[in-house]
Amino acid sequence: MGTARNVLSIVGRKKNAAVAIDRGRSVPPQVYEVLREKILTVQLKPGESINERWLADWLGVSRTPIREAINRLSANGLIAIIPNVGTSVSLINVARVKEFNLIRTSLESMIVRLAAERFDDSAAVMLSDLIDRQIATLEVPDLIENIVVDSQFHRAIAEISGLNATWAILQHAMDEILRVRHLSVRLPRPLREPIDEHLAILDALRTRDPDLCERAMKTHLDSSYKHVVSALEQHPEYLENQP
Repeated sequence: MGTARNVLSIVGRKKNAAVAIDRGRSVPPQVYEVLREKILTVQLKPGESINERWLADWLGVSRTPIREAINRLSANGLIAIIPNVGTSVSLINVARVKEFNLIRTSLESMIVRLAAERFDDSAAVMLSDLIDRQIATLEVPDLIENIVVDSQFHRAIAEISGLNATWAILQHAMDEILRVRHLSVRLPRPLREPIDEHLAILDALRTRDPDLCERAMKTHLDSSYKHVVSALEQHPEYLENQP
């Protein structure tokens, strides 16, 4: 397990700018979002210990909203609370990642088929703008923002399809996948590759052919999952022991 010092080293020099708490809004949801973002972007690593007192001091809040956030994150599978042992970021369950990827592929295949039926010029502009934003993240580079925009591209397709509730359901599966994706983008690989796959999806949507769109989406998700598997293989220390 890590220590509060480990957490400090992860947060680093951005701590003041990154966690400004708006006292005009409810504090607990903000604390939850800060910790969730740190976990999903692997700034808090799997297995890292969670120190309530340090986090309360860091965020400038009482320990009550910290505890509430920890309980919510535990319910969502991102934090492990072990009585008489301690609290830590959950290790990654490989079987669950695989299952969530199957769920994602199934739902996004359906989403993109329906998006093809409703696709128009305004949808094309929206997706093209997101691709341009993702390309811009490579110039910095900003890997965290790259994945943020990547996710926005997929969410935009769900909005085009009108399946917003389906996208909301998919988010539970996406949390675990996002953690590993933040590991996978750090591996040596052409970061332009997923952007080219997004361009292929956009080209398919312009044809309004559901079958072509589904094939383009599956090609993209299959490629993404291969990199996820590679990232898991290179970080056995982050994985749960499998039976």
